[in-house]
Amino acid sequence: MKKLLSIVVTLCALAGAVFFWTLGGAQWLKMKAGAETLGADEEFSQAEGKYISYEAAYPVASRVEEYYSGDPDRVRSTGYVVYDAERQAFLYVVVSDRDTGRLSNLMWNLKLTSEMRAAKDMEPGEIDGSLERMEPEAVEAALEALADSEIVSLYSSVQSSDGNYKAYCSDEYGKAMEAMCKVLEQGATQTEWYSIEYGNINGMASSDAVICILAAGLSLLIFVFRLIGLFTGGRKSSDSKLSDSASKLDRFFVAQRDWVEEWCDYSMNRGRRLGYLSLLGSVVIFLAIGILVKVPTQKLLVFYLPLGVLLGEIVGLMFWFGQKSQSKPAKLMKRLRKSLCKELPSAAEQEDFAEDMLNTGSEWRFREKTKESLQEGVVGSRYWVSLLWNGRTTVIDSEKLDRIETATISGTVRSGKVRVSYLSYAARFYYRNATPKKTCDKALSFESEDTIGLFMVLVRKRVGDTVKITAE
Repeated sequence: MKKLLSIVVTLCALAGAVFFWTLGGAQWLKMKAGAETLGADEEFSQAEGKYISYEAAYPVASRVEEYYSGDPDRVRSTGYVVYDAERQAFLYVVVSDRDTGRLSNLMWNLKLTSEMRAAKDMEPGEIDGSLERMEPEAVEAALEALADSEIVSLYSSVQSSDGNYKAYCSDEYGKAMEAMCKVLEQGATQTEWYSIEYGNINGMASSDAVICILAAGLSLLIFVFRLIGLFTGGRKSSDSKLSDSASKLDRFFVAQRDWVEEWCDYSMNRGRRLGYLSLLGSVVIFLAIGILVKVPTQKLLVFYLPLGVLLGEIVGLMFWFGQKSQSKPAKLMKRLRKSLCKELPSAAEQEDFAEDMLNTGSEWRFREKTKESLQEGVVGSRYWVSLLWNGRTTVIDSEKLDRIETATISGTVRSGKVRVSYLSYAARFYYRNATPKKTCDKALSFESEDTIGLFMVLVRKRVGDTVKITAE
């Protein structure tokens, strides 16, 4: 079942990579290649579908293209009817509210006299996007904006006045407007209209294409590593056979290998589950946001879905890497050995301890496993040991004991705006000292009353009445 789940997840990663590349791959490749400059002798129809860079020099009319959802007073994007003097044709340009400044200023300056325009910045607005054929409804809206244009009305009216004509039409901008008015007066209408949306490549925003590619790339990377894992994973690391000269301490740690690997497997599976849940949760949250703000289905697929997958995969990988670094059997064994050597610095003590542990039967062992921790312990004839999931080791020398005290620890701790109750159990060990101590020499902590109960039963069997046992 575990193998099957791993195969399904691997195939899902591949499917995600293919799906997101299909959505945004072509647009991303065009964006990386860069926008082409529209040739002077190239007609709009010849550049249809191409990602081009266009200099909009004569915006003569505008209309609101889209409002922000739920806010009818806030403009999201604006459409400008731009006159192309070289081709004597109109082009419809759509820009977001963040990029409307240049075209808006140009429109305002075209209403000024030639003398006043000379002191103004008349640099054309550069628009990068794909050239697309307009639908009939969109063409009608553009024509309505053109019919209501103040610039068209202004330059149409100055044609009959010599004074006004010289004031407005003596520079290159005025002459271009004069040519535009003649085109309109002659009744010549365009058979085909084209539009450019700034930053839009074949119906997709360039930022959406980048998000799709990032999601595809990360999904592909996950697929490759999981595929490698399917062929190389699942093999238990095994220690080489111990030589006859191996120390008793080495033999003791080899005996701990089973529970160490069990815990590491459990931790890794837990990390994987958290990763899967983070991915699923992120996708659901972002899709819900897109649905609530009522975005079009295309935007839902090319922005909210890949963004949810991308962030979910990043968080999932963080969970996975974090858990993986803590779930290496060799690393945990090394920490346990280091901690034990601190408890028993003498080599002779270590050998005595290991011999005691190796000679102790399984009936003297205790174990406590929770969702967050694992404790393995042995109550030997002399030494009692607790080995924790985090590499911490506690060793009690029963020959030094003066008394044992058990305690129930309870209370509450604040977590956010609520208080959470906790309950745990402790066994405290006091050694014989010339000067009595207020604090214990050693202590073990348990989450379950049953576990500390089993531990104390084993302890009483070992010490009998020779050590005083009290409850706090």
